[in-house]
Amino acid sequence: MIITLEQADFLALVVMVVALVPSTYRVLYGPTLPDRIAASDAVGNVLAMIFALYAFQGQSIFLMDVAMLLSIISFVGTVIVAKYIDTGEVL
Repeated sequence: MIITLEQADFLALVVMVVALVPSTYRVLYGPTLPDRIAASDAVGNVLAMIFALYAFQGQSIFLMDVAMLLSIISFVGTVIVAKYIDTGEVL
């Protein structure tokens, strides 16, 4: 059985959407604040990958820009919140 590129893209999108479920649960009901921060970073990364896969599937360069921007914002937000938890101030 040969899997086409469209089927592989669809399967990857389904796996990414399924991967959002435990991370979203951890963000909403995490026992500690660092757990919630790590889970929100994971949600941001998975969403960026969903946008990237959807951009590849639809051949849209604009969605790839959205994926890159979401990755950058997710990373910077995680670093800022982690620094705030560690030191009590952002700057």
